[in-house]
Amino acid sequence: MIRGEGVEWIEGVTPQQVFDFVLDPAQYTKADTKIRWVTKLGDVPNGMIAREDGSFLGVANGSVVTRYVWEPPHKIDVTLEHGFIRGLHAWFEIDAHDGGTRLRHVEEVDFGWGPLGWIHDALLRSWWQKSVRQEVAEIARLLRAGERGKGLAAL
Repeated sequence: MIRGEGVEWIEGVTPQQVFDFVLDPAQYTKADTKIRWVTKLGDVPNGMIAREDGSFLGVANGSVVTRYVWEPPHKIDVTLEHGFIRGLHAWFEIDAHDGGTRLRHVEEVDFGWGPLGWIHDALLRSWWQKSVRQEVAEIARLLRAGERGKGLAAL
């Protein structure tokens, strides 16, 4: 398994503004280099089933089906429903803090490549970790610059 994490404090924005940004595919894809688009496929209680189209290392394109469960405006939890990987769990923690909002995002992925998987994971671990940190930093930068998302209305 590979795990990446990023944390940012974003001054002058509310948890709702961060939540709305993350759930808006047009905004979120500006920050995440792995996801090209998120398409809502259906509703589930407190969330949705979605197809995430992405690119791995900028060269391997693919899609996974994920389950989003949210607790507006403080938590978004994403788990794998179907895809070529064995497991995926990602979450966003969004909390008001000192005149702004603290955003913590974690992504864990299990490619499930058997005995040789540890070699694959070792080679890609630093790229994955850097990618998640950059994603969170870019969300913060865009929000500081005044970018806003439509939240659930964008889905």
